[in-house]
Amino acid sequence: MTRAAALVLCLLGLVASGYAFVHNGYRLHRGGSVPFTSGTAATDLELQTAASQLLQAKAAVGTYDSIDLKPFHNLYVVRANETSYCIQIGNGPGARYVAGPGGRPAPGTC
Repeated sequence: MTRAAALVLCLLGLVASGYAFVHNGYRLHRGGSVPFTSGTAATDLELQTAASQLLQAKAAVGTYDSIDLKPFHNLYVVRANETSYCIQIGNGPGARYVAGPGGRPAPGTC
């Protein structure tokens, strides 16, 4: 009896997936695109993520200067103390920075 119920459930699953396959125009998925960030948007996202980690470190330890930001590519902690920080990505005309707490990514250096 258990085998018969399992067989019926498997067949119902196959029928449901076959119906969905036909209903979608014989495509396995609808497709689409995944937006990738690049350039300034990617740099700003990385800076905001690093600033968030600095805020978490401040809440846990009480200072901004005790966190390791090595996982971030080309990011420098220019200054960090008990009350503020400034982090920067890159050098020269393409550099961007965040001075915090509460800062927004901006062009230039710290």
